[in-house]
Amino acid sequence: MPSSAYLRRQADICLRLSLIASDDAVAGRLATMARDYIATSEALDREAGGGPDSEADAEALPNPVLGRVRGTSEPSPES
Repeated sequence: MPSSAYLRRQADICLRLSLIASDDAVAGRLATMARDYIATSEALDREAGGGPDSEADAEALPNPVLGRVRGTSEPSPES
């Protein structure tokens, strides 16, 4: 099973690709994939009995895909 850090990196890649995709259907699919990766990563973190690992702690920034701060239920500042 991939680590939660790997899944977050995949989500970031999908999100970045969605922002430059010229086809709306592709952009939407990539955004959906990013949300799925993030959800799986957060579930993995919960199963592990803690928050994100140290690599991800630095990533406690607003998440434009989910509209909230990563790893929390609080809304992102721009929401």
